[in-house]
Amino acid sequence: MLPQQPDSFNGFYTLPDTLKVRYRQSLPGFHAITGCDFNPAFFRKGKSKPYKTLKKYPEYQEAFKNFGNSELIENLDQQQNIFNIIQRFICNVYNVHNVIDVDAARLQIFIDSYTVSDVNEAFNRKKLRNFDASNLPPCKSELLQQFLRANYICTIWSNAHLKNPTTYQPDNNGWILKDQKYQFKWFEGDQLPSYVSDSLKTQSGI
Repeated sequence: MLPQQPDSFNGFYTLPDTLKVRYRQSLPGFHAITGCDFNPAFFRKGKSKPYKTLKKYPEYQEAFKNFGNSELIENLDQQQNIFNIIQRFICNVYNVHNVIDVDAARLQIFIDSYTVSDVNEAFNRKKLRNFDASNLPPCKSELLQQFLRANYICTIWSNAHLKNPTTYQPDNNGWILKDQKYQFKWFEGDQLPSYVSDSLKTQSGI
């Protein structure tokens, strides 16, 4: 007797064949960006919540289906279009709905946590000190590198049956070459805005 299928997959067997194809084709990209052997996972998000979001929205399935296509590396306009959809996906995963930009989602989560209900209410600095920024979604610059890595990984997975699965290099696809070793390229630009860095230096007496 065959074991019963998990509930999370029960709906799959009632899908039309065309939707099953799109759904299956979206899974490698989904797996690559939400955490795999070659790409970090989102802190405390795992696979379950992102998977439920993927299953609910065909738009995200269609976007992830494109991962592994050379066009996402060579066509910057197409890359930006798909990245914008992935931003909305991440916003949904972090329960910030009706927001299409991860930087805006980060700000919204912070505001929801620390906005005072009364203008005369004292700001809770102790609560702010205990704030764990790891619970925020990645900033746009960081998510872009995660996105580029996921797509590059999928180009290899999609062509794993070939002698040379990809002709592309990890450089500019989420990695940098340093001391003859590839390392994650976490983001581009400054880690903090200059006015924040200057303020921290002033407070520390540097």
